[in-house]
Amino acid sequence: MKKLRRSAIAACALSTSAAFAQSSVTLYGRLDASINSLHFSGPNRASVRTVSSDSSHWGMRGTEDLGAGLRALFKMESQFQVDSGAQGNKEFYFNRDSYAGLQSDRFGTLTLGSHLTPHVRLTFKVSPFERAQLGNVVALFQGGPRGYQVVQNNSAAYTSPRWRGFMLRAMLGLSEGAALSKTRSLGLEYEAGPWWLGMTHDALKVSAASVGLPATQPSLWSRTTVLGASYDFKVVRIMAYYQTNHAQRLTDIDGWMVGAVAPVATGEVRMGYSRNNITATTRATQLTLGYSHFLSKRTLLYTNVSKIWNDGSRIVFLPARQDIGASGFPIAGQDVRGFQIGMRHLF
Repeated sequence: MKKLRRSAIAACALSTSAAFAQSSVTLYGRLDASINSLHFSGPNRASVRTVSSDSSHWGMRGTEDLGAGLRALFKMESQFQVDSGAQGNKEFYFNRDSYAGLQSDRFGTLTLGSHLTPHVRLTFKVSPFERAQLGNVVALFQGGPRGYQVVQNNSAAYTSPRWRGFMLRAMLGLSEGAALSKTRSLGLEYEAGPWWLGMTHDALKVSAASVGLPATQPSLWSRTTVLGASYDFKVVRIMAYYQTNHAQRLTDIDGWMVGAVAPVATGEVRMGYSRNNITATTRATQLTLGYSHFLSKRTLLYTNVSKIWNDGSRIVFLPARQDIGASGFPIAGQDVRGFQIGMRHLF
């Protein structure tokens, strides 16, 4: 009897272990803090020094194996300011990816919730500063009714399996009765050997006033297309980015970026040069040079110098802007230069 009881207990323990082995939950995050010295040119010249948080966030993700190549999955990710402990978005706590869905080895992944758009995933691949630090692609190209969109709430997203190097991403944002929240996004990427190529396109329904037209005019579609490429020569990885926006009843605007990342000893030298036109007569140009030193696979120190030339009425300023928003800088046409030294840790 005792032997039978011990066998039953062992069987229960094994079955419980097997059940837990089929599921996993991971806590992860990024903490990035830097000291920044920003200088604004012109007759209203000024200097601002800050301790800033750069794309710091934490999250949870998990999967459950359902068998036959099918898995349930979820992800919840929240941005915060490591320099102050403040929430990254006052309205939405999980303001980055927040979704649940199913993943199939054969048919791909379908998720429902709030998603980073295909544009964001492309910029991770072709930006020398990986959407962070003073060379962040955010400065010239992200957001607003005529830049690429960052997050789409109330959306369904599909990612195909990779086939011969190709992968498809599609996203549909539902309006839920609102007139101006319809979004459609599409992305296609190809990866083989040293090559990475990508294309994204989204269509966003916006108000006339948001793009500078009289508020009495009807709403319109704003469409943004991005092309990106990178090639790894081993001694240096080069990359290029092109973005164009077409909005009904307005002149098209475009911009581009070229960059390079070169491994040096236990670090990397990074360079980015970009230009973006907002109207036929105004544009902004940015040049950034930096170095990252890896203390481990998860921890690095970095330093960057950068300058933005604001022409005409264009107003673009360097990342770390959450610290200078109340200063009133930069004003229209005011150039910005900055120096940064910081640390990033992943867990």
